[in-house]
Formats: sequence, C-alpha cells, structure tokens
Amino acid sequence: MTNDLTKGSPLKQILCFSVPYLIGNLFQQFYNVADMLIVGRTLDPLAYAAVGATGSLVWFATGIIQGLTLGFSALTARFFGASDEEGVQKSFAASARLSFLISVILAALCVSFAYPMLELMQTPQDIIYRSYSYLVWIFAGLVATALFNLLSNMIRALGDSKTPLYFLVFACLMNIALDFLFILGFGMDTDGAGLATVLAQLFSGLLCIAYIKKKQPLLHFSFRHLKFDPAMDRALLHLGAPMSFLNMVLSIGCIVVQFVSNMLGTFYITAQATASKLINFATQPLISFASAVSVFTAQNYGAKQYLRVIEGSRKSVMAGFAWSGLLSLLMPFVGSFFLRLLAGDVEDAIIQKANQAVLINTFCSFFLTPLVVWKAVLQSVGRSVSATVSGFTEVAARAGLSVLVIVLIQKGIINEAFGFFLVCFCEPFAWLIGTLTFVYEYFSVEKMFRRMDAEEQAQQQNDALEAQKVKL
Repeated sequence: MTNDLTKGSPLKQILCFSVPYLIGNLFQQFYNVADMLIVGRTLDPLAYAAVGATGSLVWFATGIIQGLTLGFSALTARFFGASDEEGVQKSFAASARLSFLISVILAALCVSFAYPMLELMQTPQDIIYRSYSYLVWIFAGLVATALFNLLSNMIRALGDSKTPLYFLVFACLMNIALDFLFILGFGMDTDGAGLATVLAQLFSGLLCIAYIKKKQPLLHFSFRHLKFDPAMDRALLHLGAPMSFLNMVLSIGCIVVQFVSNMLGTFYITAQATASKLINFATQPLISFASAVSVFTAQNYGAKQYLRVIEGSRKSVMAGFAWSGLLSLLMPFVGSFFLRLLAGDVEDAIIQKANQAVLINTFCSFFLTPLVVWKAVLQSVGRSVSATVSGFTEVAARAGLSVLVIVLIQKGIINEAFGFFLVCFCEPFAWLIGTLTFVYEYFSVEKMFRRMDAEEQAQQQNDALEAQKVKL
C-alpha cells in the first residue's frame, strides 16, 4: 500500500496524511506516559516522580534515533516521489545497516552513563535508584526503538501513515498489559515498567517486518543492497545526522530544564513531569502537521513539484495557528481535569502548579507551529544547517532562562514557586528564538523554489517545441 502525495489538494493530502500521524503520536505519548501512570497507581507517588525524572534523558536517547530514522526515510521518500524503485531499495537497506550500528553503539554508551547522568542532573536521592532501574532498561532497548522507528518511518515514506498507527496502538496496549503483569504479577518495581516498554517496542518492530514482507514489495531488498555504499551512506547521513543532532541538542535544553526542576525538589519534579505530558498531548496536532509536511515535501521535491511544497507549508502553518487558538480557548476550562487524570492521587497544589505550566505553554503554542513546519521543509530538502543552528539557539534560550532562575533563587531574590513560574516560559521562549533563527533561510528557499519551478516550466516548453520540430 502506497500513497502518492504529489497529486491532489496539498492541504487535503497533508491533513489526511497527518490524521494517522496524530493518532499515532497521541498513542506514542500515552505509550510514554503509561509507565508513569501505572507505577504511580500500583506502587507509590515516589515511583511516579522517579519515572517522570527520566523524561529528558529518555528523550535524549530516543530523540537521536527518531531524528536519524526520520532523515533516512526522507531520502527514501524522495526516491519514491521520483519513481526510482532501485533507489528506494538501496536507501532502505543502507538505512537498516546504519540504524543497527548506531543504535548498538548508542545503547552501550547510554547504559554505561545512565547513573552518572542522573547524578549530574541532581536527581533527588529518594528516587534516583528507582529512576536508574527504569532508565537502564529503556537505554538497553534502544535497538528495538530503532527497529520500530526506522520501519514505521519507511512505511510512511511510501505514503502509508495508517499501518504504523495500527502497530503503535497494539504496542501501547501491550505495554500497559505488560506493566501490570511485571509490577503486580511479578512484583517488579520501576524496572518492570522499563522492560515492558522495550518488549512492546520490539514486538511492534517485528509486526512492521511482517507487514513489509507481505505488503510492501518496494521495500524488499537483497543482500547486494547491504554492501557498503559510501555515496548512499553520505546521502543518508546528510539528512539523518542533522535531524538526529538537532534532537540531541534540543534534548540537552530539556535536560537543563529538568535539572532546574530537580533542584527545586520532588514536589516540582512531579508538577513539571505531569504538565509536560499534557503539553505534549495538546501540541501533538502541530507535531503531526510537521511530520506530514516532511513526507509531503520529500515526495514533491523528488517529483520537482516545488510550488506544491510552498502551498502545503503555508496552509499547514495556518491550520496549526487554528489549533493553537482552540487550545487557548479550551485549556483554561479543561486543563485541571486532564492533569488530574494523568497524575491521579497527588496533592492539589501539584495540580495547580502543573496547570500553570500548561496554560503558559498552550497560550504560547503559536510560536511552535512555524518552528516545526518550516523546519520540516528545510530538513526534507537537505537545508539542515539553519535548522541545526536553530536547535542551538533553542538550547541557549532554555539554558539561559534556566541558569537565570538558578542564580536568582540562590541569591534569594526569588523563591522556588516564582522560579518554577519562570521555568514554565523556557519552552515558549525557545520556540520563539528558534523560529527567528531560520525565518530568512525558509523564505529564501521559497524564493528558490519559485525560480526552480519557472525554470522547470520553461524547460518543459522547450522540450515540447523541440519534439514538435522533430515531428515536422
């Protein structure tokens, strides 16, 4: 099953393609939050905080994998848009080889440094061992994470965004069932939740393999495709490495924010972890637009449909603004309710602090839309330098505000409560600064696309005239 995104209404194609992405991303978020919810309800509040305290480190490792595999699939989508079957198979085979090698190395490094990283982040002593027990399983299972992310992104690169959704839903349900089995049935602690997540991801990856083998002949490759191909590897890493590096850089900014929350104590760790989960749920439509735009751009760029890229990008930004407006209207009325569903039996004061963070971030989500959509366009056409620079400016914005909070608290100028309030602005501030970094680059690409389209049209007219002369 494939889907050609080079024809039809750009907005309709993007919206239809983004819906399975959205549902999948929501399940992915629930997949991530399920461990927190279940350990919080089956164990104790400290277990909830322990898993929550690992969020930024988990994103650090998985974000590298996600960025890498998304970049790899963008090249495959280009070959698909250009109707190059051999290119699709060669790029997929090389992607599989590179993903395996990189994920093995990354897993080994992350497992080795898991505990020191938690110490470096000032994780409270009352939860650090339980955080480590959970984190080490997640890191050990990064090969399974790479397997599912690569295969699901490759299936999406061919225009099928529904099938990965089905496997993700199944994995989410499997993760929940295994959480209860390991924690309640086998008496495991937070390590049981980590093991459940890894096994669920592994099984969803195996489902992708079975589906590709049966339904996606374009992704069937032979051993000759696995041979070392420097040119193909360079092309893949040219797209994948910047996306991976960008996610790594962004995650460092999140680690800094987590570091500040850890310094404020378990109370604020719980509030921040709970708020971040709801914020992630609320902003998933924006992330889904960007994911759809990435595949849409890659296919149309490969097919030389440059004006469709511009139209799809602009209409996606407008759709994102509409969603941000809806969030701003609804969240003041429903935020506390959903936070209570996520956090369960925690203090009302924690819910109030978490809601503060949610309202600030949803009101400022207008800054997030151009950031993710324009960045997706630039990365999919190989203009990754400005997107990477934007990542550094985002980190600088998060880190700068976080350091300011630490200094002000240590000097006694503000208390922890107001410090947490300032930390809530770290993400919106980073979104704004990151977007401003590559505004010029994005509109330069739009201008280039208009020129390339005009040249393509002129070439087609010349070819038609030459063909007519030959007939005469």
